[in-house]
Amino acid sequence: MTRAEKPSTTGKNSLPLAALLTEAADRVLQIGPQFTPYGKKLTELSARYSEGRFHLAVLGQFKRGKSTLLNALTGEPILPVGVVPLTAAPTFLQYGESPKISVRFQGDRPEDEFTGASTAERNAWLAGFVTEKGNPENRLGVAEITVQLPAPILSGRTVLIDTPGIGSTHLHNTRATVDFLQQCDAALFLISADPPITEVELDFLGKVKEKVPQLFFVLNKIDYLNEDELREALSFYKEVLAENADRDNRFPVFCVSARLGLEAKAAADAEGWKASGMAELESFLVDYLAKEKFNALTEAVFGRAMEIIDAALMEAGIALQALTLPQQKLEEKIALFEKSLKQAEGERRLIQDVLAGDKKRVAAFVEDRARDLAREAERFLKEIMNRGTVLHRFGQSSKAGIQQAWSDAIPDFFEQQRVALNENVKERLLECLGPHEQRLFTLTETLRRTTADLFQVAYRPLSPEDPLEIKRKPYWVLSTWNTDPLPLLKSMDQRMDGLVRRNVENIRWSMLQNLNISFAGFARKVRERLEETVAATQGAMEAAHRRRQAHDGSVEAEINRITNRIAALEASKADIAMLKSGLSPANESDEAG
Repeated sequence: MTRAEKPSTTGKNSLPLAALLTEAADRVLQIGPQFTPYGKKLTELSARYSEGRFHLAVLGQFKRGKSTLLNALTGEPILPVGVVPLTAAPTFLQYGESPKISVRFQGDRPEDEFTGASTAERNAWLAGFVTEKGNPENRLGVAEITVQLPAPILSGRTVLIDTPGIGSTHLHNTRATVDFLQQCDAALFLISADPPITEVELDFLGKVKEKVPQLFFVLNKIDYLNEDELREALSFYKEVLAENADRDNRFPVFCVSARLGLEAKAAADAEGWKASGMAELESFLVDYLAKEKFNALTEAVFGRAMEIIDAALMEAGIALQALTLPQQKLEEKIALFEKSLKQAEGERRLIQDVLAGDKKRVAAFVEDRARDLAREAERFLKEIMNRGTVLHRFGQSSKAGIQQAWSDAIPDFFEQQRVALNENVKERLLECLGPHEQRLFTLTETLRRTTADLFQVAYRPLSPEDPLEIKRKPYWVLSTWNTDPLPLLKSMDQRMDGLVRRNVENIRWSMLQNLNISFAGFARKVRERLEETVAATQGAMEAAHRRRQAHDGSVEAEINRITNRIAALEASKADIAMLKSGLSPANESDEAG
């Protein structure tokens, strides 16, 4: 077993827990159709657990050896290296049984795939999309690239992400990279001995450190240094990083030669791999970072699964009690439940009404900010125009020069404004939706507690779902900004007005669209959450009432069936508890009752 194939400290890989969750979902569904929401939650939990990945981005200035490092970690030189810079399209390296490259494009262009007969063929095909030579300024409109490899380090749920090298792309692409990184779990910041860390890298580091939850440093190309030089360089880098990275130095700066590591990996030279420093880095990534996230995810899934099963058992207990009650008592409890339900529905309408007002207020904020942005953009472009007029004073050539200066400045200016406004809107959304989320949770739990009390069944609370939200593949956003030259017959003021209007509208429209989606999604969540809470209890009472009215002797058979289903679900709960404690679950595939 390689390091990358080690299980987590729970002593189990993902299959037993995922299988037990699926089994528990099936057993919940067998109780009755009204238990579908609980079965769905357990199925989704199993899928989240199985799909959980550790996303590790690799950052570095152009020619620091970033692609060589990734090639060494995966053991296959599939990423292009050399003097040709990359475009602003991310490359995701993830596990696959056989090598395959998939390219997804912006717009409606269908995805391209390539397997190739050799690493050299795959490398050459990939270069046509990720290098400036093969795809200058990303003219092909590449959105993202996925490379599947049967590499041990990727089999441990780690996805390595190659990002554009700073110093070789436009600044607005650097901003898009930083915005993207906050969706990753960690990042490796690559530096090297030739030359020492630059002002460009320090500026980039300042942007990155506030976005990435965990940031680690790699000093590459140590084969260029002797022992004294390496010691001196390492001391210098640690001082610089301590001053600029604002970190607690819990983790070392990893010293590697990615080139020698790649050569050692190709030759199956274990000693050479160790001497290159890559063995220590790989061990750290697998045994600490990926395992840390996986163990945290596992603990969260265990806890959430137990809550869902307990809630289903509570509802099943209510269903059982409803069947054993005399007809008159059951009808009295149904009437009391209907009264509680009417109160809950009134609370739901109140939430919806306040939500509508909140949406208007946030939309008004976006509109106000768009007007402010238009004024800021006009001042910004006018300043560029005034500088150009002073410098050139040569009629048409001056207009062309100003137009080019605008074209160069617009992407970074508007990307920066978009990111800032997006953060502001997110904050306002959280301020608005957070209290509503709490009201919704209180409403549904009050209804569940009331019902449990009615039927004298132990109340088993659910906790809010948000903390378990698992990130899928990080979402890459690469904005395109309008810098098209306007007809020369128009005045410079008219051109400036057109550029401001079109780019501000681009931001305004996208923000309002996101706002509509967010509020509509939450309104749907309010409605669905209440319906799910009511469905199991109301369904159980109505089913019991129908059987009582039928007088067909089916009540006893139904009591026995539900009793057996409860026993089966209790067995699933016991198996999951045993797995959590590190013991082997008994009779994983057996059906109780």
